[in-house]
Amino acid sequence: MADFVVFRTYEIDSLPTEIDLEAFLGAMLGSQFMLCHDFKEGRTYVAFEDADTYVRIKHAVAGIIMHEAGIAGRRLNHPRYAVGYSATRVDRDGKVLEIFRDLYGILSHSGAMFLVSFVPASTGQVDAARLRVEEMASGKSIRLTRNLGSRNGSPSATDSMQMELFYESDERRMLLSLLESLNAASMRNGIAYRISIIFENNDQVNEYIKARLFVFENRGINVGSVNDAYEFAKHADALPLSHSCAAGYLSFSDRIDRHGTIATRYGGGNGGNIELGEYLHGSVTGRGETLRLDYRTFNLGTIISGLPGTGKTATAMNLIRQLSRESDASIVVLSPTGEWNAFGRRAGARIIRLYDETVRLNFFKCDSEINIERFYENLAMLIASASNAGPYRNSLEKSLLSAFRKSYAFTVSPDPAEVYACIENAVIEQHGKRSNVGVKLTKHGENVMAALQNLRLLLMNPQFAYCDGEDFLGLLKAGVIFDLSLVSNSMKPFFYALILNQVYSFADMLDTNGNDELRMLLCIEEAQLMLDKEGESAATLDLEQRIQDFRKKGIGLMLIAHSVTDISPGIRRLCQTKVYFRQSADVAKYACGDLVFGEEEARLVTDKLKSLPQRRCAVSYIAIEDGMRMPKGSVFVEAMFSQSPEEAQPEVKMSKRRAKATAITVTENAAPRAGAAIRMIYVGETVFEGMTDARGRVVAEGLLEGRTYKMLVLGAKRSETREFSIIGGVDTELKCAEP
Repeated sequence: MADFVVFRTYEIDSLPTEIDLEAFLGAMLGSQFMLCHDFKEGRTYVAFEDADTYVRIKHAVAGIIMHEAGIAGRRLNHPRYAVGYSATRVDRDGKVLEIFRDLYGILSHSGAMFLVSFVPASTGQVDAARLRVEEMASGKSIRLTRNLGSRNGSPSATDSMQMELFYESDERRMLLSLLESLNAASMRNGIAYRISIIFENNDQVNEYIKARLFVFENRGINVGSVNDAYEFAKHADALPLSHSCAAGYLSFSDRIDRHGTIATRYGGGNGGNIELGEYLHGSVTGRGETLRLDYRTFNLGTIISGLPGTGKTATAMNLIRQLSRESDASIVVLSPTGEWNAFGRRAGARIIRLYDETVRLNFFKCDSEINIERFYENLAMLIASASNAGPYRNSLEKSLLSAFRKSYAFTVSPDPAEVYACIENAVIEQHGKRSNVGVKLTKHGENVMAALQNLRLLLMNPQFAYCDGEDFLGLLKAGVIFDLSLVSNSMKPFFYALILNQVYSFADMLDTNGNDELRMLLCIEEAQLMLDKEGESAATLDLEQRIQDFRKKGIGLMLIAHSVTDISPGIRRLCQTKVYFRQSADVAKYACGDLVFGEEEARLVTDKLKSLPQRRCAVSYIAIEDGMRMPKGSVFVEAMFSQSPEEAQPEVKMSKRRAKATAITVTENAAPRAGAAIRMIYVGETVFEGMTDARGRVVAEGLLEGRTYKMLVLGAKRSETREFSIIGGVDTELKCAEP
């Protein structure tokens, strides 16, 4: 008979800190199951026949995690069968207690198996048991009265005392409690379970059962395995107990991991088509529901934050991949590493690797469709914010504005070297003076000039030194990945500023009819490189204003950072979709404050954010219902990653194209000037120093072809120094007049 029993056994790996026993029992829907306690291994298993029960348990008990483990064939050593009842099953608040809550603590060294069987009871079985219990209670009191009454049949003091003793006894309390349980089962349409215990013969286990239960039956049985015990219990004549009473017989090993659960509700949304991940019931257990976001809500701003390795970038790629399918939005990504390159190639986006000499970029080039004044005003503000000018930031911005006003007066694509010359002149005009022996800057002017070091370094790179270059407007419309992996960390903020100016200018061109569209998505990795987290810089304040305008223009902003505090509170408040992975201990409370949870849950959420495993995150989002944007309460999600394999990153091979060596011959009075000290300057920096040979000749290596350099032939005194202009890559003969 036992060979035909088919059931599944699952080991319980994890439970919520506070488990709802009645919810666990309710998930069984009145079907047979059995809890199996293995004291030797310290494990708890649950066995049932219906394959769907596994899913129902996961949905009913937030935080439970189980895996299938076959123990049906586990042999039992001299098994015994017991039926018993406990009158103590609820606390003062009506919460069902585990009758065997100290099971593992007391019996951990017994090495025995302890099986608690739950078999659904029919209505007839419940009614029959209730009649038997009523008879026991009433019969017992009558028997006591007759045995203890007086000889003449009249009541006596002794009679009353014995009757009172019975009615106040544990036995009567047990019978009344049992009767109450059976009445409750009848009131709930006969929902009840026949509870029995099968255990391997062990004196310690026997004593434990007697101490916990009123034992009605305890005898040896002939079953050989867990499988046989399951079938035996199905037909055994055990005592029916109500749903809440039966729940008390549920118990679990104290070695099972416990998780704090957070009650959340997935409110869903109409028309959501961007899959973020699987909703986690109670913040722990997946229940097969996918959190879907509407692509039209991404123009409200998105923040993805979490410690390294938690899944930020993979989640961002998954979202952007879907957004590119659901909308016509162009994708623009700023990444300090090359990890977006394979994604960009699959998406058909252009890959621009900064410091790769094969691509030319003129960050000062303004498209003819763009408002020129707004272009250079934004450019001045962003360069000043990214230049580490400190207290001289405002002075630098004023100098830049003065220079740009002249540079862009007659052209939208000025020469970068000429732009720098205008900037240098503006600094001298505002913070210095010229004389016949040179330039004298104030201390303030020297600090402002020093803040231009990043700009000088950039313009000495051939990729950024020429006025011609890639069409930024075309790149932004088609989609582009800016790879800054070859850029030093100190220069990355500067490049972020220059690229963002082009993006902002493109945004300024768009009309304000994009409320329900997504025209462009700007994703910024390591957003802290462009932001002042205190929110005091002009660039940060400017971005706060732009986030409010992006919605009307249909532009989605996605900021990715390791810590929420890397992004200013003002920007965090404005971005309405937040995806927070594991946070460091010192900032978890700030992340919790950004999410939509109740005050009573704040401590639990903060603790949860400190320990989230990879891919799991807390999400605050907006849904569109009946055309209205509706904020939803925060939920926990296991983020969905792309299943397509990432392409291997190609080896970065820098172009070795260099300008040819530039030969310069210096003569004086038609004779070669030997031993003359030579210095060449480009955008304010000395790029070459040398000395002429006996033929008056010197060869300068590495000059940018076609670029104009200032060349000084140094004399013993400053007044004897001669200045010339030469072109990189062009051999030149210079004639020095007598001093």
